[in-house]
Amino acid sequence: MENTLVYFISDIILALGVILSIIAGFKIKDKSPKIHIYILNAILFAALLGFLPFSPEFLKLSNLQSLFSGFISFIPYEDYNLTLLQGSVLINPLSILFKFLITVSAFVVSIAAIPFIKILNRKTANFTTLFLLAVLSGFFICISNDFLSLFISIEILSTALCFMLASFNDKKNIINVEGTGALEASVKYFITGAISSCLMLLAMSYIYLHLGTLNFSDIETLSINKLLPQTPLLNIAEVFFFTAFAFKIGAYPFYIWVMDVFKGSNYSTGLFIATVVETAGITGFIKTVLVLGFFGSILNFALILCAVLTLVIGNMLAFRTVKKEGPIKDFLSASTIGNMGYIFLGISFLTKGSICAAIFYLIIYLIMNFGLWTGFMLIGKNLRKYEKRDTDIISSTRGLAYISPAFAAAFSVCLLSFAGFPVMAGFSAKFYLFVETLRTGVWAVYPLLFAAFASIIAVYYYFKIIYYMFLKPTDLKAFKKNAAFNKTNICTFILFISASLLFILFFFGAPLIEMLNNIV
Repeated sequence: MENTLVYFISDIILALGVILSIIAGFKIKDKSPKIHIYILNAILFAALLGFLPFSPEFLKLSNLQSLFSGFISFIPYEDYNLTLLQGSVLINPLSILFKFLITVSAFVVSIAAIPFIKILNRKTANFTTLFLLAVLSGFFICISNDFLSLFISIEILSTALCFMLASFNDKKNIINVEGTGALEASVKYFITGAISSCLMLLAMSYIYLHLGTLNFSDIETLSINKLLPQTPLLNIAEVFFFTAFAFKIGAYPFYIWVMDVFKGSNYSTGLFIATVVETAGITGFIKTVLVLGFFGSILNFALILCAVLTLVIGNMLAFRTVKKEGPIKDFLSASTIGNMGYIFLGISFLTKGSICAAIFYLIIYLIMNFGLWTGFMLIGKNLRKYEKRDTDIISSTRGLAYISPAFAAAFSVCLLSFAGFPVMAGFSAKFYLFVETLRTGVWAVYPLLFAAFASIIAVYYYFKIIYYMFLKPTDLKAFKKNAAFNKTNICTFILFISASLLFILFFFGAPLIEMLNNIV
């Protein structure tokens, strides 16, 4: 195309936003922390508007041409493939979709962070700058077309997240009373990330040694021409690379950091990790697995094994946390690990259908997660307001149906969707994932048996939380005055929107699936 800037409108807005946020940190006094969050909201909303030129063509791909035939297409869909910087950057429909998902997730997280401005306090400027830098690095992951640019993008994201966690190291801060401080969580994340980065660099060196290139397009060309060497050392390099990449999405064997980091972070940072960071990690994972997947069945087996262990361990940890009425953040971290396992499983089978199912599951997961996290945000905020001791445990949800039936109903919809209950989009996502997985071959039944076992466990612990909500409360003092979830606020708005979307996408999810099949 003659004008390539249209592909980078959102990227430019975010880059300018980082500079503006740094300037605002020096110019605006610490007594006005709200201004930083409002600047963050405005920048991300502007970045969302940068995707408008692509929306007509994407809507037409949903097989609803009669509804969108009158839309003006600024850019023809055929021009969505563009290579820049000697092949290091690739713009295609899939990268645009993932950039949009990252931007939407970041915007929702930034809005949900508004009620927690008092907790962020003087560190709001740091939070805003690091937040935008992490989102921008997620964009770089989406458009990377070689191992080197992908690695650098991942490291920028990891560094920004590490400092974001460490910036909330405050002994007086009530968010760190669960046993893990913010600084400790940041150090653990840094050490584990450094180990995984070393493994990734080692794997990249072996890949370059055997192939003579790190560019994804060049490797794909070698595969099409059947020029890829089949050596044990190259297979080991593949396994090393994805073992290291498993850290970025909290998959087995690097899943412990998710629980440690969630304990030491506030709800805003935790939701950022569970949505934006995980989406960026899944994006990089899909890009690399489509390239290295050409190498043979050894990688395929290793990925499936990793995915099965991830979803089983994640669901078992969530089951144990709910059964023992443990901390809410432990449950949220375990739930994140388990759901990443389902997405990981779909990608591991290396077929177009299974990858489409994994992306569809990712979209539904993001919607469910927004509702789940904002619901627990309201519960934690309301209880801290009226009690001095920490009450962020699963049993804190007891009696919510008696206090606010509407809140309990919307929150139950999100929980039922996570459990895979029919008439919820979560059921559609799991059903579509299992069907596409079975189409890969009869042998796919074996990993699906473990996935079905994990899903049965999930039904128990999600229903257990609903059971707590409908139990008669023993004491209403913590809730009876000005309960946060009885008011119309940002978190309740996000919760009800999420619950509504989960109903809608169960009945009208086919156009979204059709669009994904045309994009992948």
